[in-house]
Amino acid sequence: MSQPCLLDVNALIGLLWDVHSLHGRAHAWFARESPQVLGCAFTELSFIRVSIADKTIAASFADADTALAQFTASLGRRYRFVDRLPPASVLRGKMVRSHKDVSDLYLCEMAAAEGARLATLDAGIKHPAAWLIA
Repeated sequence: MSQPCLLDVNALIGLLWDVHSLHGRAHAWFARESPQVLGCAFTELSFIRVSIADKTIAASFADADTALAQFTASLGRRYRFVDRLPPASVLRGKMVRSHKDVSDLYLCEMAAAEGARLATLDAGIKHPAAWLIA
């Protein structure tokens, strides 16, 4: 088993919805790495929001909630929910250049604080805790 990871929303979407363009890549990575997975309210709610909003996925709340629940249940002891999120002040002094950096850097900082990395399909995240799914 590899280093623990917090899956960001694009990684969760890629893993759980087969209509996602990077579904195959995400699944191959996940099977190869077999990571311990961290989850939190931030990533879970983001997964549900994007699943409903994305016109290709077009999931209902119930569909997205069920997909997420089945995924986390399938991981068993490999899944750990982090219920204490750090405050926004964790980003003070970080390289927040635009609104796009806020969530990415926040999740990287959170993952690092948990001894994990942020697993992502986004090659644009520049942080030592970012782990590009390849």
